[in-house]
Amino acid sequence: MVAPEQPLRVGDVMSRPVFTVSPTDTAQSVARLMKETGVGAVPVEAPGVGTILGIVTDRDILSSVVARGLSSSTAVFEFMTVSAQSCEEGDSILLAAQKMHDLRIRRLVVVDEKRQAAGIVSLADITRASPELGGLVLEGLNRPAAVSAQPEGMSQCHA
Repeated sequence: MVAPEQPLRVGDVMSRPVFTVSPTDTAQSVARLMKETGVGAVPVEAPGVGTILGIVTDRDILSSVVARGLSSSTAVFEFMTVSAQSCEEGDSILLAAQKMHDLRIRRLVVVDEKRQAAGIVSLADITRASPELGGLVLEGLNRPAAVSAQPEGMSQCHA
């Protein structure tokens, strides 16, 4: 008799090691770290504690610092995404993919039992393990965003 196949877990597919930064690090130092390590996102952790405070992506640096003409010495806490979405190493990749789909995000911070960063699971990691689940995440990323408030100074177009 063949044993049933165990579902893949986040810990089986996530990227390690994880590189983290402090909220007081600069945009330039984070960009340099990303270039040297080949990563596109880094969790922001409380120094000495390890608690994850948020996440910074290469896109955050581009759109929140460079595009706005801010200094390369701008501190991470000024442009990071607060309260990074996370999952645990033992979670199934289906659960991670569903969360990424629902939240329209490309990465989750993987935390250990102490809630400290253990890795990152990305769309690419999920797709390598399961093209079908990668497609699920992409479907979520590509769906139209819900229209919330009308931008100030704009009028509604009528047909």
